[in-house]
Amino acid sequence: MNKTCARCLRTVYPVEEMKCLDKSWHKGCFTCESCGMTLNMKNYKGYDKLPYCHAHYPTTKFTTVADTPENRRLAKNTKTQSQVEYQKQFVQDKGCKISVADDPETVRARRNTQNQSAVMYTGQLQQREQSEQHRPAPEAGTAYSGPPASKQSVGSLFDPGQKPQMQQQQMPPSAGQPNKYRAIYDYLAADQDEVSFKEGDLVVNWQHIDEGWMTGTIERTGQKGMLPSNYVQPV
Repeated sequence: MNKTCARCLRTVYPVEEMKCLDKSWHKGCFTCESCGMTLNMKNYKGYDKLPYCHAHYPTTKFTTVADTPENRRLAKNTKTQSQVEYQKQFVQDKGCKISVADDPETVRARRNTQNQSAVMYTGQLQQREQSEQHRPAPEAGTAYSGPPASKQSVGSLFDPGQKPQMQQQQMPPSAGQPNKYRAIYDYLAADQDEVSFKEGDLVVNWQHIDEGWMTGTIERTGQKGMLPSNYVQPV
């Protein structure tokens, strides 16, 4: 199928066809848009897919823009985002230490991460599961009324501003109850009401709270607080 001329919209046969600017033209119709001068492939200039001569070719003119604060901000952002400035700043900041605010939430998260890393690295998780399977039922060191209390429910023991949620009664020591407990793992306190200890430390003045927690005093440091009962064994 023959194509149509972009100028006269008539059929262009292959003999007289001239392809330029993604269009088909008659050789006589390939003229300047402004003056009608006949052009060829050597002296034309294309603009917006239309042929122009050198004299009437539309020139690009720059528009003067006022130097406003908004324009200065955009220019600064463009300069900052450029690869050259980024690479320069990257080289200057290489090896520099970035200070991070040491807030209580960051300290707590870092301490929990250290505890988890120590447990996974030393294999304490598997040892804890094995000890849980072979650990005998806890012997009652205290008697209290009400359901078994969790760690959250006994926080009032260490907060004088809250009303205690359980009634504790010291049981007299008997022949079947141990006087001390010995730590079989290291433990790092995760809360303010807990106490840290190392493997081999002795726990005195102990009191059971529930199946997973107890209170006591570390004989080596003299610190008193809550500790997990599956990290110690009776002596």
